[in-house]
Amino acid sequence: MHSHLYKISTKSTQTIQIFKPISSTCPQSWLDDVKTEVSNVQIVSLLDVKNLKREVGIPKEIQSCNTSFLNDYVFEGNVPSLAIKDFFKNIPKDAIGLALPAYENEKEEKTVFVIFENKTYKEFGKYK
Repeated sequence: MHSHLYKISTKSTQTIQIFKPISSTCPQSWLDDVKTEVSNVQIVSLLDVKNLKREVGIPKEIQSCNTSFLNDYVFEGNVPSLAIKDFFKNIPKDAIGLALPAYENEKEEKTVFVIFENKTYKEFGKYK
């Protein structure tokens, strides 16, 4: 159980690293959402984030624009901060992180998926 290592509700001094393609920008609304929970946000622009996604083990079907790392876990796409908070409260067994696929970005209620070490995934929850 890693929950004692991370308290997102107390505005952690942890750093979230966001890797994004040079050709795109992260939505400011999502960055603002993340900054309410994590004080240090580091954005790294890469020519190609596809290799990173493949190395980490993010299934193609649920990939999105950016890939972020926080406390050795991966967060693919614009995962809502509430979903990240929920994840750290009760980390599923063998989980490597969460994903908000690109096709969910425009929906009012977004489906977030949990990603497992064996590169499978399942629904984690719905967030507005």
